[in-house]
Amino acid sequence: MMRIGKSMMLGAALVLGACGKESAVEDSEYVEATPDLAGTALEINGEAAAEEGAALIAEGFGVHQGELNGQGPEFLENARLQVKALNATLKEAIAPIVELVNAGGAEAQPGDVLVYGPTDRTHATFKFTIKKVTQQRFVWKLEARPLGSTDDAAYKVISAGGLTKGVVAHRGRGTLGINLDNLKAVAPTTTGQGKLMASFAHTAGNDKTLSYRLAAFTPNPTNHEPVTGAFVGHRRNPSGATRIRVFGKYNLKDTATPEKENVFATLRWIPGTGGRADIYASGGDIAADTFFIGSACWDRQELEKFRILRQCTKGQPLSECTVVEGSAVGTREACPAADLRGEISPPSGNPDDVTPMPDAPIEPEPVPGDVTPEL
Repeated sequence: MMRIGKSMMLGAALVLGACGKESAVEDSEYVEATPDLAGTALEINGEAAAEEGAALIAEGFGVHQGELNGQGPEFLENARLQVKALNATLKEAIAPIVELVNAGGAEAQPGDVLVYGPTDRTHATFKFTIKKVTQQRFVWKLEARPLGSTDDAAYKVISAGGLTKGVVAHRGRGTLGINLDNLKAVAPTTTGQGKLMASFAHTAGNDKTLSYRLAAFTPNPTNHEPVTGAFVGHRRNPSGATRIRVFGKYNLKDTATPEKENVFATLRWIPGTGGRADIYASGGDIAADTFFIGSACWDRQELEKFRILRQCTKGQPLSECTVVEGSAVGTREACPAADLRGEISPPSGNPDDVTPMPDAPIEPEPVPGDVTPEL
């Protein structure tokens, strides 16, 4: 098999002109079709999101509701927990790909396929395979086997996806799936479980739209309730404005006990101005024939300016909902922008809704139903 050196890849433009090394150009094309964190991570606060995605990632898997301690608006902080869990898992899946590709030494196989690795990491041995389907379309898979194993049959698919390239490296339209159960099977110390499937799309101006389907997903079941449901979101440039819709199980502070409710939340963020959240909650301490809806806003420093929670009866108009005692804070007029002052506009409460937000800048591909490699 032919081995492609990393130094050759990095100098592809010069080498091609001088020596006609087509293999280096092919390697560069493959590298540009790999996923990165900034292009696949969900964002709430676009103002804080560095291009590398560093501001989006939980530092480890220890973040849970008990650590909030009133640090910020309740609806924002609880949604942020869900986003951090998702982004931390994306980081864990993408980091081995980046390491393998950066190490170079790809092995060329028949059918326009390159294989990077195998390489040992802390808890498993990883191998990355990527195939060129057309000039713009590439598909890939990341596999792992137990440390010390030399049996190729021991490999399990950890993540898989594909990208139809846009005008910028690592951008375009594509999909990504992560199987934490497979990772735990080869690396028992792994804490995560379940699956995360995603689709994404980017514009030439680096706007992005994201849709995710979670199946019994949690980065750590000891402190993060497994989630089966959909997350969606987008970011617009150059403004950095974001909108997301997430779902999770956590306790609303205005309910009677610490029992967790099913909470759907939509959030928007306007850089330099502030943000807004709307929620729909059921289950937990909320009676079977009722549900809660609520909204809140905060300024650019994330200081809550307004909050309200209402109890509603199923089958009756929202106009007949009543304010939950002790839940009201401030007034709508205190919200920092007219766009953040409207009446409660709760999510539908459908956990399977992967439809992008109404003002999404671009439509992504359909979200995969499972983590299934195309090669």
